[in-house]
Amino acid sequence: MNKILIQFKISFFLLFVLFCNALHAQHHKDPIVIDSNPTYSLAGTGYQETDGKYRMKFSTLSVKGNNTNEISFKDNEITVKKDGVYRISISSDVNKGSENPVNYLINLNSKPAFQSNKSLLSEDNSYSFQMQLKKDDVLSFDIENSGDTKTAWRNNLTIRFANPGLIKASEGTH
Repeated sequence: MNKILIQFKISFFLLFVLFCNALHAQHHKDPIVIDSNPTYSLAGTGYQETDGKYRMKFSTLSVKGNNTNEISFKDNEITVKKDGVYRISISSDVNKGSENPVNYLINLNSKPAFQSNKSLLSEDNSYSFQMQLKKDDVLSFDIENSGDTKTAWRNNLTIRFANPGLIKASEGTH
């Protein structure tokens, strides 16, 4: 009799746990995705004119997050320290409020890679994209000749390593 009572209690406990899990799952259908990769923010003022190109100047680098060694910054160029996908967003005050914004020119390893399209700029005329890069690839950013490159326009850039293997899921409510 005692054995039957113990089995009943165990069975009841297991059913109770399953019931609670089902209730919990109804309230937490989708996991919250937490991207724990650091965000690197660069800012600077003006352009460096070389051979008819207008290289965006950056003078400060700040990092929000724990890992601070995924990129390096020197002479207005960014070097990535590991293979992967990077999310990049670039903007300049030269485009703020402009009816005819300039395009951003993206250079990879000192060669033109691609450029923004005016129709792809956000409302604030920033340009965001993702790019597959290899360790030691070097990025730099130019703008088209806007006719007003001598003005000290403010430039901003954010870059974030986006390896999907490092994105964590956490249960929670929305």
